[in-house]
Amino acid sequence: MPKQIEVNILGRDFSISCPENEEENLQKSISYLKHKVEEIQETGSVIGVDKTIIRAALEITHEFLNQGDNKDIHTLDYKNKITNFNLLIDKALQNH
Repeated sequence: MPKQIEVNILGRDFSISCPENEEENLQKSISYLKHKVEEIQETGSVIGVDKTIIRAALEITHEFLNQGDNKDIHTLDYKNKITNFNLLIDKALQNH
């Protein structure tokens, strides 16, 4: 039976469902995400909750894609997409 995990990130409450045997891994993921959010906030360069969370997600994705020495064409393509997506978010939020 799935278990509900309550989490608060940047003042927003989330209820996340996960299998009981995955709770520890989910808690580790939540902790890592909160750490990344704190790192981003400490730079002072990102304004707004949504942009901070998106930026943290992009940085975590970037780290995941760059594990080890994986330099294949797909990884480079993903890096470019993430960079372009981040620029798009910046532009959209500046106009908002």
